[in-house]
Amino acid sequence: MKKIMLVVLYFSLINLLFSLHGKLTYIEGEVFVNYSPADLNQKVDQNDLIVTGEGKVEVKLSDGKLFRLGPKTKIYLKKLEEKEKKDKKIKIKVIVGKFWTKVKKIFKKEEYKVEFKMGTAGVRGTVYNINQFIDDSAELYVYEGKVEVRSKKKKMKAPPSDSKRVEVEGPEEIEGPKEITMEEWIVIVEKMNRISISKKGELGDPEKFKYQDLEDDEWVNWNLKRDKLTE
Repeated sequence: MKKIMLVVLYFSLINLLFSLHGKLTYIEGEVFVNYSPADLNQKVDQNDLIVTGEGKVEVKLSDGKLFRLGPKTKIYLKKLEEKEKKDKKIKIKVIVGKFWTKVKKIFKKEEYKVEFKMGTAGVRGTVYNINQFIDDSAELYVYEGKVEVRSKKKKMKAPPSDSKRVEVEGPEEIEGPKEITMEEWIVIVEKMNRISISKKGELGDPEKFKYQDLEDDEWVNWNLKRDKLTE
């Protein structure tokens, strides 16, 4: 019996050691976790909902990754799993608002994805900002590293081998269904580039930007200052 208890205790300690969670390291204004007012240094876990009113919050994960929410933002911690030190799966869903994240390094077995309404952003060590708008469109700015942006736009089925153009009433004619290539729905966005995602999931072309273009953006300036403090 004692041996069984020791084994249970051992695995409980291992799970505790490798459990992935977050902590609220900065709070300004109205911030709620699962609809209850949040406190500084409060712990957050998988399946938690974090919402801001006219406020901001910074969350630091137990492995060092961090992200911040701007005013009127809502996110869902969809997955925080850690099987071992270098085998982690993190998925965060941005429902609406401003989301800034800073990731120094990700190991080969790690997965860190941020979902938004019409796409997903995956990283290998970077700093980027997502603005998720209420109409389902979004934009993403990359400040360091690279981000792989995947659109949720559905791929169309390939036509049968004998498919032909289909005539419809009126002056226009349309083609039968075709398969969209990978290049049409996955884009790698590099440092100091931005990309827009339409409410239909269409990815725009990456465009370069400069810090000077955003010098009046309080949200960006605040995050850049916080990033320096957390280095």
